[in-house]
Amino acid sequence: MLCMTFAAIEDNVQRNELEKFYFSHKDRLYSIALSKLHNKEDAEDAVQEVFSEIADKPEKFFDIPPKDRLAYTDVILRNIAVDIFKRKNKNQADELNEDIEDVKISLENDLIGKSERKEIVEFINNLPTKRRGVLILRCFYDLSIDEISQRMNITPDNVSKHLLLARKAVKKFIDERNEQL
Repeated sequence: MLCMTFAAIEDNVQRNELEKFYFSHKDRLYSIALSKLHNKEDAEDAVQEVFSEIADKPEKFFDIPPKDRLAYTDVILRNIAVDIFKRKNKNQADELNEDIEDVKISLENDLIGKSERKEIVEFINNLPTKRRGVLILRCFYDLSIDEISQRMNITPDNVSKHLLLARKAVKKFIDERNEQL
């Protein structure tokens, strides 16, 4: 695919220079992408997108002094990584939103008391995305902290923090709801 990307550049000198630049810096760019995305395939895609973007408008790249081109590719890479990360997390959030309707709340007898299941589900649906996702994966799918960390691409410490905050929020909601009754 990358060969076809470079083939789109009509100027042979520019094409050769860009290929040389790619082979000199691809490992460094991949490392940066991997550190941002925590996923090999996404990191490879990000590096590929950088060079596709450059190949689409090579004049922008070649107008930059050679000493500044690496910094330019870093900026492009970071922007692409952010876009990939946002797309991926939006998809995960959409999946979790679909799943919650199918989930049977196993904590119902222990936690809900007088509160109705529908109100709890609605409350959980309104939690911040990561808290909601962590709570659902832990309580309803019985995944470990490490499994949740891998699935949501966040550290185990962040999983624990979001889980604690989600549980506190649910408990507070139930307590307030029970006081009203």
